[in-house]
Amino acid sequence: MSNLPAQKQELVRYFTEGCKPQGKLTLGVEVEHFVTHTDGSPVTFEEVQRVMQEMQGTHDTPVYIDGLYMGYHNPLYSVSLEPACQLEISIVPKTEVDDILTIYQAFDTALAIILAGHSLQAHTVGYHPTRRAEQLPLIPKKRYQAMDAYFQQTGSRGIQMMRATASTQVCIDYYSEKDCVRKFRAACLLSPLFALLTDNAAMYQGLPNHTYGVRTHVWQDVDHVRCGIPPCLMDETFGFDAYAELLLNTPLIVASRDGVTEEVGSRTAPEVYGPALSRSEMEHILSMVFFDVRLKSYLEIRVGDSMPAPYIAAYVQLIRAVFSSPAALEGVLRHYAGATVADIEAARQAVCAHGYGAVVYGRAIMQELAWLLAQSKSRLASAEERRLLDPFIHLVNERKTIREEDNEHE
Repeated sequence: MSNLPAQKQELVRYFTEGCKPQGKLTLGVEVEHFVTHTDGSPVTFEEVQRVMQEMQGTHDTPVYIDGLYMGYHNPLYSVSLEPACQLEISIVPKTEVDDILTIYQAFDTALAIILAGHSLQAHTVGYHPTRRAEQLPLIPKKRYQAMDAYFQQTGSRGIQMMRATASTQVCIDYYSEKDCVRKFRAACLLSPLFALLTDNAAMYQGLPNHTYGVRTHVWQDVDHVRCGIPPCLMDETFGFDAYAELLLNTPLIVASRDGVTEEVGSRTAPEVYGPALSRSEMEHILSMVFFDVRLKSYLEIRVGDSMPAPYIAAYVQLIRAVFSSPAALEGVLRHYAGATVADIEAARQAVCAHGYGAVVYGRAIMQELAWLLAQSKSRLASAEERRLLDPFIHLVNERKTIREEDNEHE
């Protein structure tokens, strides 16, 4: 482990360079989509490759991994594939939710048109809408094949997580190490509430689902070392250094060298890489943990299910309202002062077990959701901005999840 101190220094420098100038918060959004035939049968890797190639514009840049076409990118967004052909759009950071929504809706419309031409359709749900996870083959990407084998030794839900879950992830700026720590803690504290608001799994393992937090529950039994909440989150010493050390002591599973993927199992980054890490090596190391909130050159909030556009807008607006306001952020930290990592994990489990009847941090979750939404509305300047929160307000008032809404959202 002689490489650990030098690698830790490299990662701390990376995080420090990721600090943005103080200013208006920008948000990046990633949305994963299941693609199936219109009869519900799974799409093949070759079929979804053809869809992406048709969507790729003249000036878009194709992406190849392990010699295979895996998507494309342009100045507004990138398109890529997750382990079992989940098609993901990653929208570049924007300051306004309306701009994010405009980009997403244009992509979603184009995707629907091309899919229809192939008798395919997209689904924005948290769990695969028609099949058991075991019936969904992995795409031929070495990283995913190695992870699939590794997770079968660390938990019972790795197959379900990789093949049958889909998310909405939101990335936010941090301005300093102190700001990063505050936002990291606040996002983790709010993560059980976010999980309930975005709960959207109408099906589970091919059967109708009537439970809460399916995707959240699946992630709890994948690999305790790299999922959930960082164990050092509430320590006084938590920051760039502590997070870097945590990552560097976590088994790497796969390494990436000059674009070539290598399976390394339980070996860690200091055992695999030299003391001077390249940027691509650092980004690979950062990508091999899957905490509910993950630090890169931004903070990535990972707890939301995949969901339709109105709920994406509500989710992004909610996060914007909380994390762009120092007063709102301070309010969250003060409201949950004294909460521990164990308390966050207990709150997450309570949401999965009881939904709107859960007790989190010693309070009824209905009370906490009402407080969060009221605080968020008060931080938004215009009626138009506040109106984007209406889908969540409706869900809470009706004590419903997205999957329980009368209309089918796909």
